[in-house]
Amino acid sequence: MTENQPTADTVDMTWVLNRLKEEQGVLHAVLLSSEGLVLAASDGLERAVAERTAANASGAFSIGRGISEFAETEGATPNKIIIDLPGNCILVFGAGHRTAVAVSVAAEMTSKEAVVASAATIKAIKGLRPSLSARERTAYGTS
Repeated sequence: MTENQPTADTVDMTWVLNRLKEEQGVLHAVLLSSEGLVLAASDGLERAVAERTAANASGAFSIGRGISEFAETEGATPNKIIIDLPGNCILVFGAGHRTAVAVSVAAEMTSKEAVVASAATIKAIKGLRPSLSARERTAYGTS
């Protein structure tokens, strides 16, 4: 990532999330920073829900890093996390440097809708990975 590279913390990426929301079964999508902050959310998602989703998805990735030693890959960041709920699922993908995308799907994890949502999310991430990154945050008053 270069200094002049547009990133998710400098460019509105809502359009990407709205495109994901057009996929059958997709309810919402959130682009979040590794610190658990909302960088963008699909239209129609309440801000408070987006903020809790970002915080919790970031925490899930942190848990994944913490438990990675169990898979003999200590400290590795998960590529994705799947939360399988009755009738719905939440897919969280590492998106770019310091970011992730969470997608909620109105279908079970093994459904066609979840597979299509997963494929669409991966395609968007691969095509936009540099722009889906976020710069390191610095303390106020430092450069």
